[in-house]
Amino acid sequence: MKTLNKELRAKILRAIRKGRIEERDGLFRFSERIGTIPRGTVVIEKRIIYGYPKIRRVFSLADGAKHNLNPGEVWAEEKIDGFNLRVFYENGRVYCISRGGFLDYFATEKISSDLGVQKFFRDHPASTLHMEMIGNTPYTTPTKKFDVKYYVFDIGNGKTRFVGPSERKELCKKYGLNCVPLLGKVTGEDGKKLKQIASSINKRGGEGIVLKQHLPRRVLKYVVPASDIRDLGECSAMIFDVPAGFMKQRIIRSAVSINELGLNKKEYDKMLGEALHKHLYSTIKNGGEVSETFEILVKKEETWNKILEHMSSEVKIEIISKKRERGGIKIKFRKIYKKGSRKIRRAVEGYAQAD
Repeated sequence: MKTLNKELRAKILRAIRKGRIEERDGLFRFSERIGTIPRGTVVIEKRIIYGYPKIRRVFSLADGAKHNLNPGEVWAEEKIDGFNLRVFYENGRVYCISRGGFLDYFATEKISSDLGVQKFFRDHPASTLHMEMIGNTPYTTPTKKFDVKYYVFDIGNGKTRFVGPSERKELCKKYGLNCVPLLGKVTGEDGKKLKQIASSINKRGGEGIVLKQHLPRRVLKYVVPASDIRDLGECSAMIFDVPAGFMKQRIIRSAVSINELGLNKKEYDKMLGEALHKHLYSTIKNGGEVSETFEILVKKEETWNKILEHMSSEVKIEIISKKRERGGIKIKFRKIYKKGSRKIRRAVEGYAQAD
């Protein structure tokens, strides 16, 4: 903190007193933005890993790119629907930090044993890998196809400097890391090409596109309509548990995108209607209990205990099965959302509620 100016130093000291900066798992975590320091920033000894900068979103892809990017070359890369991690090396070990600044024990256990990650940090100990993890995690949809996968979407210094997409691709190739798929170079004015890329991702079930310019860095994100509608379907029963704008944003975004990409409106109207009721029907039939099922493989019991410790108090965990097998302990469990379950159960049971 000696390198910080007096005003910012004073803000940080006040934030510590008010509990906005807390010590947890050996890290100091910024639970909200303090001056110029973003939420999710962590400090470990003399090392500061800043929260990842917020990426602006566009609803209209072609017009959004034209109005928000500089003229010239733009890299289009695939947006991966996983959970966001910052991975760094300090004091002889790998740390995986969530977007909110928490030490993620599950991801740390998985990624720290990756030989490519070990080799990368051997040569680049001061760098930070920014990843999306998918698969059989405590936060993403389970799959039988693989255990977990991660994709590197940025490599930086933990602050505000990032390597360009081309260099990132080469570094990932050199160290055997999974890089987010690069979809090609375009210009912000090439709306036709951008819409072709978006239509292709939409057709094959991807999430969306991230557009990046390097030096000066400009980044935009765009989600395709089929992904927005899938999200609405998966979370329809969690209507009382997701943030207020979650569903409204996706309904508006999908409408703008369907119109821009020239998709079949009747087909997508039907998809949207089914999505909004998708899990609500089964939840109502099940007495109003709102839940999700996950399955993970951990090496140590301690990792599972840490996962439980970090779960929200608004979620009840029910273990379905737990068995030792080759590679560790496989645990199948449900997250039961207390608030949503309570509200829907009361509606199903006929209790009057104020509008």
